[in-house]
Amino acid sequence: MAKGKINLLQELPSIVNKHKKRGKTIGLITGCFDILHIGHIELFQSAKRQVDILIVGVENDETIRRSKGANRPVNNQDARLRFLEAVQHIDYVFPIIDTFDYSNDKEATKIHNNILKTILPHFLITTKKADRYWKNKEKRANKFGVQLLDIDYEKSHSTTKIVEQLLSEI
Repeated sequence: MAKGKINLLQELPSIVNKHKKRGKTIGLITGCFDILHIGHIELFQSAKRQVDILIVGVENDETIRRSKGANRPVNNQDARLRFLEAVQHIDYVFPIIDTFDYSNDKEATKIHNNILKTILPHFLITTKKADRYWKNKEKRANKFGVQLLDIDYEKSHSTTKIVEQLLSEI
C-alpha cells in the first residue's frame, strides 16, 4: 500500500528500524483527525519539535461512529489519511483498520497494544488536557518501554465543537 507517507501498520516496523539505526527518535500519535483544524496542526508542530520522525495512526470510520456518534466522521478514513499526508510535520500516516470502542478498555487496549508492539516508538504522544484516556495510554506505553510524551498546548479548537456549530446553523 505504501504511497507517499501513507503506509499500512505492518509496513512500519522496517521503516522505523531504519530510522532507529540512524539514531532518530520516533513519536506516535493516534486519533480521529476528522476535520483538520489549527489545534491539530499545533499538536503536530509541537510533537515534531520533540521527535525526529512523527507517525500518525488514523482511526477507522466505525470506531469514530461508536465514539462520537452517528453523524461522525464527517470525512472518511481515506480522506483523513490524505489530509494528514499533506501536513509537513508528519512523516508517516497509517490507517487503524481494527474497530474498537473507547468505552471498552479491554478492546481498546488490545488494539493499541498491537500498534505499540508493532511500531515500538520512543514516544507515545498525547495531550493530557484534552485526552480523557491518557492514563490508559500511559499504562500501555509503560508495558512496552515507550515513554508517554505530553504535548501541552491550549486546546481551543475541536472537531466536535466545529460539527456542533455547523449543525446549530442549519
